[in-house]
Amino acid sequence: MRTPIVVGIDGSAHAWRALDWAADRAVRHRLPLLLVHGSRALLDDGTIPPDALRRLVGEREDLLAEARQYALKLHPELDAETRLVPADPGRALVEESEHADLVTVGSRGQGGFEGLLFGSVGLYTAAHARCPVLVVSRSAPYPSDAPTEIVIGIEGLDDEHAFIEWAFGEAASRGSKILALHAVGGEFSPRRRVIEDLELSESLAGYRERYPDVAVDRLVSDRTPAQALVEASKNAALVVVGARRRRAPLAGMALGRVNHTVLHHARCPVVVVPNHD
Repeated sequence: MRTPIVVGIDGSAHAWRALDWAADRAVRHRLPLLLVHGSRALLDDGTIPPDALRRLVGEREDLLAEARQYALKLHPELDAETRLVPADPGRALVEESEHADLVTVGSRGQGGFEGLLFGSVGLYTAAHARCPVLVVSRSAPYPSDAPTEIVIGIEGLDDEHAFIEWAFGEAASRGSKILALHAVGGEFSPRRRVIEDLELSESLAGYRERYPDVAVDRLVSDRTPAQALVEASKNAALVVVGARRRRAPLAGMALGRVNHTVLHHARCPVVVVPNHD
């Protein structure tokens, strides 16, 4: 059974842009699309009179139907379904992530570099989902207009295989190249540059052989990882980062300061790939 690409639908312009990206990936990877709208207001707990609840459910079903028709208009070959969930939207998306290839959300917020471009639903989803999460920013282009570069931020650790593999697979399907970015956060000597470049090469070992059609550029930067990734996002189709799962059950993932900064300020969509090792 093919796992679907899930996209959160809430009626905002951000959600429609997320739908563009989700539908594009679904077509390229021949996967079904599942449009999900979650809301606690839909709970049948007596809070809302029955007639009002039926009207509310009808409105939200119409919203999902409109989104589905939009996706099918762009890609008539899509296998697209909808699901209305009477639960907090973040929890609804995390629940769907158990059996999904990817969860896609649109970013929300006040705007501006100093403002938060990423809302609580997206943050909760990125931190708790069991599959990769694609976060589509308000400034993201349409998929067909996106640059042909996918940026990955590499620390040189042993548990980075999941997101590197995801990025190479996506680059192969898009016809994109990879920019492997290793930022050290300060000035370094020529000798240290050689050492850092060797570590970056070791992190990429084997991927060029498995993905011979994917061109790879390497960059060792003296900027902090967050600064380097945000800067690189200006000319990228995607920034792909990894997240380590916390030890405590149900605690979610330790997104870390770098991932938080990238999610809030990247100029292109960001993919957070959990490490399940």
